[in-house]
Amino acid sequence: MTEEELLQVIEKSAKDKRESLDLSFKGLTSIPPEIGQLTNLTSLYLWNNQVTNIPLEIGQLTNLTSLYLRNNQLTNIPPEIGQLTNLTSLDLRTNQLTNIPPEIGQLTNLTSLSVSFKELTEFPSDVIKLNQLTELDLSDSHLTSIPPEIG
Repeated sequence: MTEEELLQVIEKSAKDKRESLDLSFKGLTSIPPEIGQLTNLTSLYLWNNQVTNIPLEIGQLTNLTSLYLRNNQLTNIPPEIGQLTNLTSLDLRTNQLTNIPPEIGQLTNLTSLSVSFKELTEFPSDVIKLNQLTELDLSDSHLTSIPPEIG
């Protein structure tokens, strides 16, 4: 999918007030800031692309309950992720991330968090704040220790 095609999809989705958008397997390398216009979205699927970063405007998608970023080339997650307080499911598996931003601790409705990637060596301590969390996937991580609060 070209950048122009992606912008057209975003524009149409915003106009139609779509609640779900699946951009998986589209060969995307970037997500434009215009993604922030999709304020009605509750689910965003970006699986299996080559996206390297997420724009700060992701924080404007405050109705999101599910965000799937698995199998991309992400090297960082913007702090604005903490504004997505309605998220219940966040999938960051198989990316190039070395850490999880502390703002993840603001996602108090999160029930499922998948952060399985080899580059992760330090436990994301802010996960301890996620009282609703029932599923935490840290498989394939090279953790050197786990905080005592986890047990």
